[in-house]
Amino acid sequence: MFISATYVCPVRGLAGLEPPEPVRLGQAARVAKGLGLARLMLPVLEESIMGTSRAKVGFLDGLIRALDQVAEAGLTVWLIAPAQRVLGLDWAPPDLVRAVRDPEADPVFVDGRVRNLQPLDWWENPSLIQKRIGIFRELVTAISGHPAITGWLILDRSLEWSRPDLEAADLVLKSFMAEIRERDETAIIYIGLGWSELLDPEIAVLLARQVDGVRISGCEKQVPGIDARTNLTGELTLASYLGTMAWWLFGRPTEIEIGWGMLRKVSDTEEAIEGFRKLAGQGVAVANWVSLIDPHPPLYSYPPWVLRSGLERIGLLDQGMEPKEQVETWLKEISSGKTKDGIYNFIDISKQEYLDDPHTHLPRLWDHFRESS
Repeated sequence: MFISATYVCPVRGLAGLEPPEPVRLGQAARVAKGLGLARLMLPVLEESIMGTSRAKVGFLDGLIRALDQVAEAGLTVWLIAPAQRVLGLDWAPPDLVRAVRDPEADPVFVDGRVRNLQPLDWWENPSLIQKRIGIFRELVTAISGHPAITGWLILDRSLEWSRPDLEAADLVLKSFMAEIRERDETAIIYIGLGWSELLDPEIAVLLARQVDGVRISGCEKQVPGIDARTNLTGELTLASYLGTMAWWLFGRPTEIEIGWGMLRKVSDTEEAIEGFRKLAGQGVAVANWVSLIDPHPPLYSYPPWVLRSGLERIGLLDQGMEPKEQVETWLKEISSGKTKDGIYNFIDISKQEYLDDPHTHLPRLWDHFRESS
């Protein structure tokens, strides 16, 4: 199993729509490589490349300088583009949300502020689809061929930002992939899915056939019908299950996001180590830690950290870029683990039977999974 981590600049954050500070990213990449991480995941907010020509060029130039530092450190990067949900918060440009505030809506960062706004059904708007493809094209054109970039995570959580029909989702996925493949035939392409796609998998099953792998995230929220504990050990057990189900259902190498359990203090280190062993044994291709490094204190009052207690301490590294207690042990357990035999033995139905009633089978098979452990 490989290990990666999402890098959010600890001195600039995301709310300013700035590229990562290059020197800081280079330092972090060296530490990450020393810990055995295979790569960093770098989120690119769509709003960062939608401003004036001058602002856009400034962002892209800064991004390239930051990537240069990663290359010098000898590590690789996958870009998350467009990054939809980072550290539990949705990030969207103004033309993807409805203009009327709704107290029932989830918070979203848009136009410099966090607001409660409903998603706009952009999938049904051909002009918005073409606009998003054009923006993505500008990003790919600017940075393709950079030696640090070896892969892309595309449409991350986009299937949740208003639900598309299959035709629209297929068009956008094919268009994004074509922009990448035209400039880099060797790049690895994953699609980013929330665990909700395991409850409504029809579209994701068809899209997954076209990409090299899938990434499952969303463990910051409880899965309906699944009573996983909210500490790190509970999260790792849940991640093991969701990753295994995704690999079985979508038939593609699977990456699973972990680290949300660090919102609570790890009280039982041996139990946590056993959780990492379980995850490594389930055949999931990559474990991606939700955040590489904790932010500096001035960022605590900015989104996303201001919105969730403890979010500022879930990184693998502290603010001084030192690995936290037990982190090196955990990473060794993940990287040295071998896939055990019979990882699907707890599944007692066919894929078609699952697709016929996923809301029943996902929680039911969770019980089987725990019993088999």
